[in-house]
Amino acid sequence: MIIGIGGCSRSGKTTLAEALVWHYRNLNQTAIALHQDDFVRRVADIPRVADRTDWETPASLDFDKLSQTVGFCAQHFDVVVVEGLFAFANAPLLEWYQHTFFVEISETTFKKRRAAEQRWGVEPDWFVQYVWDSFLKYGQPPAFTARLSGENPFEIATIAPILT
Repeated sequence: MIIGIGGCSRSGKTTLAEALVWHYRNLNQTAIALHQDDFVRRVADIPRVADRTDWETPASLDFDKLSQTVGFCAQHFDVVVVEGLFAFANAPLLEWYQHTFFVEISETTFKKRRAAEQRWGVEPDWFVQYVWDSFLKYGQPPAFTARLSGENPFEIATIAPILT
């Protein structure tokens, strides 16, 4: 089974992916999470916006390498979970998924969580808005995708039955 999880930055995609992986491991299945952040191009090959690396565009990812990795993992794991901002932005990748989830949060929640994150240091307001706008442009799900709220903790007991 291959599951795709999309949503904006700080929505809970990774949290959901890891929860699903552990759910299936507890059911004695092999499971792995693939994070799009691990498939970024070399910084020199990523577009820039003002003085910053533009991680907020699909051009920042090596989708071919990610898709190849999904194919490899599909042969060696019972469950493969792919998560990222651009989980739905690449047609060949989308074809792998048997199930998809879109984790939704409000713009207010996004900005609050983004401000609390210190990985990139203090980000200017224009850039935080740019991240949100890029999500609206590139991160939207296909119509058949199940939507989940990332505003509160996930309850795997209510999510797992969707995947059977």
